[in-house]
Parts: sequence; C-alpha cells; structure tokens
Amino acid sequence: MTDTFDPNTPNQSGKISRREFIRLAAMAGLLAGCKPAAEQVVITATPAPRTSNASLSLQDAMGKVVRPQHSGVWAGETLVPAALREMLDASIANLTGIESAEEAWQALFSPDEKIAIKVNACPDNGCEIFTHVPLVNAVTQCLQEAGVPAEQITIFDRYSTDLETAGYSINQGGQGVQCYGTDRHYTEGWSIVERAVELSDILLECDALINMPLVKVHPIGGMTFAMKNHYGTIDRPQIFHENLNVAVAELNALPPIKDRTRLIIGDALAPVRGDWHSTWPGDSILMSYDPISHDRFGLQILSEAMANDDSIYGGGIGPGSGVWLQNGADLGLGTNDPEEMEWVMLSLG
Repeated sequence: MTDTFDPNTPNQSGKISRREFIRLAAMAGLLAGCKPAAEQVVITATPAPRTSNASLSLQDAMGKVVRPQHSGVWAGETLVPAALREMLDASIANLTGIESAEEAWQALFSPDEKIAIKVNACPDNGCEIFTHVPLVNAVTQCLQEAGVPAEQITIFDRYSTDLETAGYSINQGGQGVQCYGTDRHYTEGWSIVERAVELSDILLECDALINMPLVKVHPIGGMTFAMKNHYGTIDRPQIFHENLNVAVAELNALPPIKDRTRLIIGDALAPVRGDWHSTWPGDSILMSYDPISHDRFGLQILSEAMANDDSIYGGGIGPGSGVWLQNGADLGLGTNDPEEMEWVMLSLG
C-alpha cells in the first residue's frame, strides 16, 4: 500500500504521514552529518533516537542499513531468542528513530493489515540452510506485541513442503500465525524481460510485506539476498536465470512487490558458502527499507567471509550481482551510490 501526501499539509488526524515522517527523519540525518557507507558508522550502543507517534513508510529513507552484531546470538548450534529479540529491537529503533521498539513496529504496521513474510526455504541444489525459524518467530512476536493479530500474519515461500523441510510449522486456516506455501496459486498479469510472469496470491492478498532473505553465494548472480529472494514469489523462476541481471531488477520493480514491501530483515546469522551445504560463522542481521543498499551490504559480508577462507568454496563472488544492483537503482528501487548510503553497525554483545 502506498501513501500520497502534501508535505505542507497535515492529514486529517493532525499527524504527518508515514512517508513524510521518514523523509524528514532522513533529511535530519543528512543535516547532522551522516557518514557514507564507505566510512561505515560504527557504534557500540543505539543512539538516543527521536521520539514520535507518527506513522512511517519505507519508501523515503533509502540508503540506510542497520547491522546489529551479537556475540551471544549462538549457543553452540542453537540460536538464542533473547539475543535475537535484542537485535531486532535495537535495529528497528535505530532505523525508524523511534525510541520504543514496540512503537516503531506500530508505526510501520497497522493492526488492520494483513502482513506477509517472505522467507527463503527453497532447497535448490539440495541446499539445507534456510532463513532461520527462530529469527522469523521473533519477528512475528514483535508484530503481535505491536497489535497485529497472529492470524493476519502469514509466513510463506513457494511450497508448503519446502517450509516443512526448513523447520516451519504449517498452519493454514488455524489459530495463530499462518504458514504455508503458494503451492501453485498464482495470478497472471505481469511481465519481466518481456516474458509473462505470475505472482503469488499470498503476496497479492497482503497489505504489507516483510522480506526475510538468507545471504548466500550464488553461482550465476553472485549472491542471493533480498532482491533475488523474490524468485520465490513467481511461478517460473527457472526461466529467469539466463537473464538474471535484468530480471531481478524488473521483478522487484513490479508494483505488487515494490509497493507492498514495508521492511527488509536480512538473515546473516550463517552466510551460506558456494557449495550451498556449509556456512561461515555469522552473528548479525540487516534491517533496511532499501533493497539495493541492503544487498550491497550483503555483498560486503560475503566478501569479508571469503577473505579469510582458503577452502575450495572461498573463491570470489561472481560479477552478476553488481549489475542487477545498478539496474535496480536505475528503476528507482534504492540507491547504489555509496555517498548516499548510511551503514550503521551496532555491537550488542
């Protein structure tokens, strides 16, 4: 859903719109001397953010990505829910500039909206590593505490069987958070790279979308992260790999995806190597409104992991990702200019 507004005229409730609040917040950040991504902002605690009861929208604060790192997020091979929650709370407060994490979620999502959460549960090439279930569960808990009924939240990917394999509990129509696959329920009417494409009915039936990808090395595109995660929202993703550099950008620019995307929460808790069966150690997530800057930061995370890896799967990242990131920027999805990016790193543990 999109907002229209006159920046000089308050709405009928007397509050500024979501879009206008974010525009003003972004301007304030620039006037305060925010550093570009190349000089990454490194902080050890969340700065005192602005407080506001205003609503927010993701479309007007492009370039900012928050990366919380928590040394205690893993206990052996098990994720620690309290640490995940701390990471989410710090991220959304910093990203929105609203001191209370609960109020920040309330500003982004309304109790009368249907929220879809797109995860990566696709076992392509036998991959057994997926968007981590505890992280997704922590996000659904945040939404519920912000007033969104559990039954209005749907976790999805292409197939219910894939979600089950990834460790998700299928629930379609029962009480609680919904979780099921598109399962070939698509609607036609769109095209990318001059080919017809159908979109998931789950996506089309939601009011707001949270994109929750997993960062992985990809043999063709260089990387799978926020933008390529939407190959799981279309009916025939396999036919768009030969022209991936253009298709990824055009797919994300389709109005049902671009206009519904409210938040991106990237899973970098275990970056996936090029063999798709093993990972590098990870301790962070990314949160942003901007898929281009978000995925550019993801490329850096993979590059850092590879820099100290002498294994056969360490190698370099293919050149494709840089091409589709620029193509996406050209279509207005976000910024690919380092001078317009702000990468905030939070050390939480």
